[in-house]
Amino acid sequence: MKKSKTCPQFSKQTYASAALLLLSLGFYAFFAAFDGAVICVDSPSYIQMNISREPLYSLFLAGLRALFAGVGGDAYLTAAAWIQSILAAFAAWSLTRFLWKECRLPSVVAAALLCMPFAVSLLCRFAAKRGSMYSNSILTEGLAIPLYLLFFRYILEYFFHRTRKSLLLSCLITFLMISARKQMLIALAMLMVCLIAAAVIPGYGEEEKRAPSALGKRLGRGILQAGVCAALILASVSLFDLGYNYALRGDAVTHSSDGRFITTMAFYTAEREDASYIEDEEIRELFLEIYDACDAQGYLKHSAGEGWLDRVTHFGDYYDCIQIDTMWPMVNDYVRARYGDGEVELSENADRVMGVINASVLPHNLGSLMGSFLDNFLSGLITTVAQRKVILIWYSAFVYLLYAALLLWHFKRARHSRITATASLTLVSILCNVGLVSLVIFCQTRYTIYNMALFYISLILLIYSFAARQNLLPKALRWAKLDEADQDV
Repeated sequence: MKKSKTCPQFSKQTYASAALLLLSLGFYAFFAAFDGAVICVDSPSYIQMNISREPLYSLFLAGLRALFAGVGGDAYLTAAAWIQSILAAFAAWSLTRFLWKECRLPSVVAAALLCMPFAVSLLCRFAAKRGSMYSNSILTEGLAIPLYLLFFRYILEYFFHRTRKSLLLSCLITFLMISARKQMLIALAMLMVCLIAAAVIPGYGEEEKRAPSALGKRLGRGILQAGVCAALILASVSLFDLGYNYALRGDAVTHSSDGRFITTMAFYTAEREDASYIEDEEIRELFLEIYDACDAQGYLKHSAGEGWLDRVTHFGDYYDCIQIDTMWPMVNDYVRARYGDGEVELSENADRVMGVINASVLPHNLGSLMGSFLDNFLSGLITTVAQRKVILIWYSAFVYLLYAALLLWHFKRARHSRITATASLTLVSILCNVGLVSLVIFCQTRYTIYNMALFYISLILLIYSFAARQNLLPKALRWAKLDEADQDV
């Protein structure tokens, strides 16, 4: 007698999760089809595999170009936009599904979390008047933004459960992001913070109490683990960069021009007499030539207004004018006249010249640099959650105060909840990213968008958790089941 086959049973949450995945795919696919692949100002440098660009995104485009060689035209760029859109959809859904399960959320709250990446994308497309979303733009953000959401999901999983798989995936995604754009060193900083915190704080579900006397030992182990992971990731990034350029250019060199961002800050905060600190006479004359050209156009800091908004607006308006329109072309002309115009030689000597300027001028303008950093840091906090407009500045102040108040309440009442941990790591991520960006470039939304969706996801979680713990929600919106990690402490 044959045994009857039973059909697998699916829970309501499984169906709801599938519906959210289809919703996410539909949202991003619509704009991929409607807008197509969007070419931006920086896109040609990735398409042409410029030596100043990190290797991953250029290789991604080159691989698609080879794959679609028989089709011709820009089919490979369209394919890139679709792959990025699918990755964005999957990342938004994966993070939502993870938090849904870990935080025991009702499905309506999970749907609200998924809407946050959608909302950020729509703001880029319409409110910021970019004309496209990053998911279908030919820019590193097309890969880096969804990868950062996935990275955040896996460092949370590691922090909650200490699984080897989540740690390996976090390290792999960190490697990929840094190989796409150097700003994603913030992921490395976040990974190290998470590893150290995980070594000190008991994992969720751990029954044993950790002895206070062992704190120093655990902290040392966490720092060692974080250091080893960071060293391996950075070594892998460097080897990948060297191998890429050796295969493409015949020279085992890393990509160039990272120092130009610091040199731009050096010029912006300098005064003309700072040229006296440069010992090399020819580089000193080059410095003065660039400085005078920038000063004549009002690009430098002493030409900015007195108020904070005037200063950060001036910095943002003229940063590219200093670097792209003035400094970089003049440095390259200087190098070509003396060393030739071979791609590798040009980039290496330009980096050397800018390094001399940085080492000579920057130490004498630390006060001015710190002032610009603080101005920029505040600007970055605002552009992480809104735009730098008067009414939105006040909104930003309010929403940060609300976030801080709710997080402090959770530290008092629910210190060990997963929601408290998620909101805390989000805040650390914002501070790391804004701090790094503020040191070297102006904080436009393009550089702070990585944490925008995470901020509002965490804010929804904090509000929901507060309301649920205060019994302010109807039964249908309460936690279906509370485990030890979600109980008030």
